[in-house]
Amino acid sequence: MKRNLWFLMAALLLVLAGCSNKPTTSMDGKTDSSETNQKGTDTDKSEQQNGNEDANLTDVSLLDYFLPDGSSAHYKGVGNEFAELDITVARPAQDYVVIHENNGGAFVQKVFKVDGDEIQVLQEEHIELDAGVPTTAELESMNPVRTYLKGPIEVGTTFDDWKIVEMNASVETPYQQFEDAVVMEQAGNDFVNRIYLVKDFGEVKRESVMPMEGEEEFVVTSSLETVTQP
Repeated sequence: MKRNLWFLMAALLLVLAGCSNKPTTSMDGKTDSSETNQKGTDTDKSEQQNGNEDANLTDVSLLDYFLPDGSSAHYKGVGNEFAELDITVARPAQDYVVIHENNGGAFVQKVFKVDGDEIQVLQEEHIELDAGVPTTAELESMNPVRTYLKGPIEVGTTFDDWKIVEMNASVETPYQQFEDAVVMEQAGNDFVNRIYLVKDFGEVKRESVMPMEGEEEFVVTSSLETVTQP
């Protein structure tokens, strides 16, 4: 059952989307003993400001794991007729990303929201080909259905049934060779699904691997082939 479910998801609902930019810190200047108290106060203020900046940087960097607003992309499919797909990306409101995905068999709308240190999936449904992007009011009325990605963005972080298993991974696609991918993995008894995320591109490759009794592994991939940005 899990096997069939994955290939339905791999064919129709392959998910599309952080790594924090580390803020720079200034070097402390020398002070004499009369300035110690003032320096301590200034340091506390500086640390508080940096903490606020860290939160903002985390939000921004998570959004960086999607293509920019107005972008489109084509993925080469191998192993399944529905692995080839086209996507368009919209950012209709702050912290929201809407992906329209067409694999030739279904047209799917995926809605993501950055909330703190995680990316939530708010919607993942079949829609009509001529459907538009949800309004801000419609977006705000949606509730999370699962977690797409969660910080800290490092090996070992888990969310739902996914886990970050590799950082700065090398991955080859028809578009180009990437050397800085974050690899997320979902492992079951008879399958392994992987998503390769790259900053400024989002998903550059999706991979599903299943062992076949007495045969080689069955592998289905969708790999980034072309990108069009506004």
